[in-house]
Amino acid sequence: MKNRLFGFAFALPILFCALPAEAGGGLAPLDRARTAVLITDPQNDFLREDGKLYGLLADNLKALGTIDNLAALMRTAKEKKVLLAVDPLVFGKSDSDWTQAGTLQRQLLDMQALRAGSAGADFYAPYKPYIDDGKTVIAAPHKMYGPESNDLIYQLRSRGIDTVILGGMVANLCVDSHMRTLMENGFKVYVVKDAVAAPGDAAYQAALVNYGMIASGVWTTAEALAALAR
Repeated sequence: MKNRLFGFAFALPILFCALPAEAGGGLAPLDRARTAVLITDPQNDFLREDGKLYGLLADNLKALGTIDNLAALMRTAKEKKVLLAVDPLVFGKSDSDWTQAGTLQRQLLDMQALRAGSAGADFYAPYKPYIDDGKTVIAAPHKMYGPESNDLIYQLRSRGIDTVILGGMVANLCVDSHMRTLMENGFKVYVVKDAVAAPGDAAYQAALVNYGMIASGVWTTAEALAALAR
């Protein structure tokens, strides 16, 4: 009985964290001047069918409609004059010399994925009109999974941003790490759960558990678009 009660008590905060803002009630509308839509790694190696990492994500991308959902978030950010920021993962030629690379980092380096100057590291072509308009914040590339090693947080804070709507690649890695770091630095973070993709359903479900426990809220794309339009 005690174990069942403990499990129920533990599940309650996860349940309520995962509720969208509209369902949770009592949350103020977004202040668009202080909100950014942040997309991690919107690059060809993840999103184009000939990308080096596309095959790992293809099932999840299709099941969630991720590619179209990311486009909708970026388009709506521009229409509503909400800051759009992107944080790419790019490796330089000299990065192959790292001796402390983690397991997945080492694999990416060895397969020359996301290599600076390559087609794979370039932004996915359908997103370029939103990214290359001279107004989108393009952070210096991160090298691991989160923004600890680049200027993203400075770029957001220097523009008065305190709320982030987050999507991108990969759900259980860079998106998860960005969520954690931004939350640790005092931002509100709403993760858009169908504007991400992971290498398989198990990895996606693991990401959802973490989002529900850590983020300020977990939304669908439809809910995020509605929040941006309010």
